[in-house]
Amino acid sequence: MTVISTESNMLLRGMPAGTMSGLRRSLSFVDLPARTQIERYDRPLEYAYFLTSGIASIVSSENGGLTIEAALVGREGMTGLPLVLSDDRSTSDVIMQVAGTGWRADADTVRRLMEDGACRDRLLRYVNTVIAQIQGTALAYGRGKLETRLARWLLMCHDRVVGDELELTHDFMALMLGVRRAGVTVALHELEGRALIRSTRGRVLIRDREGLLDVTNGFYGGPEAHHRRLLGQGSTVM
Repeated sequence: MTVISTESNMLLRGMPAGTMSGLRRSLSFVDLPARTQIERYDRPLEYAYFLTSGIASIVSSENGGLTIEAALVGREGMTGLPLVLSDDRSTSDVIMQVAGTGWRADADTVRRLMEDGACRDRLLRYVNTVIAQIQGTALAYGRGKLETRLARWLLMCHDRVVGDELELTHDFMALMLGVRRAGVTVALHELEGRALIRSTRGRVLIRDREGLLDVTNGFYGGPEAHHRRLLGQGSTVM
């Protein structure tokens, strides 16, 4: 495993230099394979992860087994959001959707960050952007057709990886979108038929990003603009 700079995480990149020089001693660089369970609902939070690659899914579940993705986290952000909000338990499951790496900070380290005014402001701004993303997801899921929702989700994943290829199975896409696998397969074929993507076993290649934007019918872009406004152009992958 090659250890890379904390600046590869865009949230850490904007932290005060003096704070980061002391913080690095409290961080561990870790591999995060696909399907790694980072958080479990209502369990104590031991760590937050500042991703440098890969994608984590913040997932909501109900007793009947329905699972749906509420938000994505990539190298623009962090997991462990309840720690920023003075809670020590997770409010959701968080799972690595695409394998990656990240800096792991224990709960006490996050609490120390919150004692620094500039760090606290930056972390709270990030939480605000995740709330906006969740609101956008709720609107898209409530009003958008499956093809629209899938296009939005693919763009959000595309924002958080290097290159145009996404390692995603039909089963996992269906799980995250809260629909049947057959529905995802049909929607992927529709997007592929319009030459917007190429879908193969376990992979989706983005061929026409602007075309996908058109398919989203305005359900993509608002939360991303909110992120840029709060955290700045230089701190976002979106």
